[in-house]
Amino acid sequence: MNLQNAITLFSPRNLVCALFMSVLSACGGTSDEGHVVTVDGISMDKTIDKTGIYDLEVTGARNDVTVAAGNTVARLIVAGMNNRIFVLKTATVERIELDGSGNTVYVPVGFKSRISRNGSNNDVIER
Repeated sequence: MNLQNAITLFSPRNLVCALFMSVLSACGGTSDEGHVVTVDGISMDKTIDKTGIYDLEVTGARNDVTVAAGNTVARLIVAGMNNRIFVLKTATVERIELDGSGNTVYVPVGFKSRISRNGSNNDVIER
């Protein structure tokens, strides 16, 4: 690598762009307000373990969210793109609402829930 290539590679614009992209790679958060838990961000890996009945809203993109065993979710609302939701055994989800695109909810074999699909390429998969 010559000096000119090194200067171009480490230019302030390239460094700012790299910093911005690294911040975006895992941004967002989880909020818990009363009976509603919201997961909103990009490329997050979250496990939700809450007592009592609650609604779970998942938005953003490429998030992996696990509903812990023994949890009771009244409404699971999945919007955004390419989110994966894992419902563990003994968890209960009364209603699954799939919006957005490319979202997948993985449930235990024999799992029962009301399901509405409003987006495209959204799936509920038993495993």
